[in-house]
Amino acid sequence: MIREKTFPKNTRPGPSLPLLAAALAVLSLSATAHAGNIVADPGFESAGGGNVYYSGQSIDGGAWTVTQGAVYIDNLDPWVYDGANSVNLTGANLYATDALTQVLTTVVGQEYSVSFWANADISNIFSLTENGNAVSGIPGSIAQNGFLDQIDPLGNSALFVDYTGEFVATSAITDLTFAATGNPPIGSPNYSVMIDDASVTAAPEPGSIVLMLTGLIGLGLLVARKRFGQTLSAGSMLA
Repeated sequence: MIREKTFPKNTRPGPSLPLLAAALAVLSLSATAHAGNIVADPGFESAGGGNVYYSGQSIDGGAWTVTQGAVYIDNLDPWVYDGANSVNLTGANLYATDALTQVLTTVVGQEYSVSFWANADISNIFSLTENGNAVSGIPGSIAQNGFLDQIDPLGNSALFVDYTGEFVATSAITDLTFAATGNPPIGSPNYSVMIDDASVTAAPEPGSIVLMLTGLIGLGLLVARKRFGQTLSAGSMLA
């Protein structure tokens, strides 16, 4: 008969220093690979809602500037994807190009991922450029899903489309520009090409991905080794 005192109170050892070091390394690599959004005021929440802004004016005190035509800031109505505001690129100036720009600090040679939410209720021509170059993966028009719910401020959120693209920075300063031309039929009550929640993030370098995967594999091996050692130790005690 084996008495209870034969077994130690706690047979699970704490994490070893190599294990902790590996875990910290993986977390560090993961944080590096998922850099934050470099766009200021990405949801246009600092802009004055319900106002029209013209070429040369900032909509929010410095982050975004109208560089062509005019834009309108919608607030807490069925044309907002999220939060309180969104930008109507065409509502204040139809049949002509309207553009909104933010100057970003970028790293030459770094690849960046761009995303934003958008919806429209009119025929339109759309572009997203960086320093005048088209951002890869962005279509030439925004889907016309319309704004069917005229009561709930966020009732049309599901109709917005998540657009994504990428570019490689060729300069330390990058002008990111959203531009649209709205072309509704004469007499149409529709006039909106809306954008919201813009994001630009640095894409992880291939080398960083390999290092992160290597760290994860190493961490997994260390954990397996510890568990295997604990199993052998428990088995020898019962023998």
